[in-house]
Amino acid sequence: IITEKGYLHEIAEEQESTSTIGLEEPVEEFDDDCLTCSVVTWNLAESPPSEKEASFFRKFRKIDGTGSDLVMIGAQECEEIKPRRAEGHRSRHIRRLGVQMLGKDYVPLAIHSLGGIQMALYCHRDVLGDVEMIDIADVTCGVGNVFHNKGAIGAYLKMRYHAESGVTKCSRMLFITAHLAAHVKNVDARNDDFKRIVSELEAQAPMRFLRPRKNRDGTPATCDGSHLLNSVDHVFFSGDLNYRVNLPREYVEHCINEIKTCTSKEPSAAGNLMKKLLRQDQLLQTIASGKAFHGFDEGKITFLPTFKFDKGTAFYDTSHKQRVPAWTDRILFKSNKLQVLDYNSVSGAVHSDHRPVYGTFKVGWGLTEQTMKKERSTKRKKSRSSRTR
Repeated sequence: IITEKGYLHEIAEEQESTSTIGLEEPVEEFDDDCLTCSVVTWNLAESPPSEKEASFFRKFRKIDGTGSDLVMIGAQECEEIKPRRAEGHRSRHIRRLGVQMLGKDYVPLAIHSLGGIQMALYCHRDVLGDVEMIDIADVTCGVGNVFHNKGAIGAYLKMRYHAESGVTKCSRMLFITAHLAAHVKNVDARNDDFKRIVSELEAQAPMRFLRPRKNRDGTPATCDGSHLLNSVDHVFFSGDLNYRVNLPREYVEHCINEIKTCTSKEPSAAGNLMKKLLRQDQLLQTIASGKAFHGFDEGKITFLPTFKFDKGTAFYDTSHKQRVPAWTDRILFKSNKLQVLDYNSVSGAVHSDHRPVYGTFKVGWGLTEQTMKKERSTKRKKSRSSRTR
């Protein structure tokens, strides 16, 4: 993975984890025909954003060959969770903003809603012809795994590119936007939500995207998500993941105020304060311990906590609940060849109690057609060998 050595590495060292998440790898060269993907996660708090607040979508536009080939916009709490026969106006509004801000050169590949969760995946016309297949699935994680207030949407995307050299390149990508269990104490529930989501998405994966795993006797193997995650070239898992910071409110707020003061004058001091907070981040601790999101990584967090704000202000929760500021909104990835180009939040989008988070990534192609033929030939030989024993 081509990424900066960040907090995951430090936490793994501190907790003596055997995980290699976030370890710095030798920098590889990307081909000129590699893809650029942007991912957005935004909890709307059941309130439509203004055009001004959503204007950051424009930064993903492809201009003179520079920009994003694929843009996934995921949102949570688009609508009130209640039975409805038609799509709510807030869901239509955020979709219109996506189309408007990205422009006519981007085509919606997939649009799907699950309760208050929405996903829209857009593709630039330059690479539209390389799309071999697109499919979508959803997973409910609410009460009894029935209610739609929590859950995820997954988009399976297969790209095939015919290079001028005559080599055919392929990539399988999985984009997930999720809303996991809330509240500080429910770390195990969030971990369980992750496991349910990847297991169900594996079970629902179309045959053209992922061949089902079978036991030695030919019966279908149990889907636990590992086959899916280990077979796909690039996985993006984003959303309001709801992991919190295990520190007192007063201490976190003090650190945030110090970071704001130090950022321009003493950037190293601000960085050290950020590390103190992030060492107590439940998601980073979970990844380092291997309890969930095994093998996933994240860009370096340089932005302030994205939750919980008083709506319409820059102030963290002043209600009687005094929630501890936390990085609930995240974009994780699992990839063999990826470079983080940008990972940030949008502090000026204040209509919600969350701040939107976006990431832009350069991703390499997966297997070439020649490599796939060799692998299929090797598998057939092994299969024949095992039958003759």
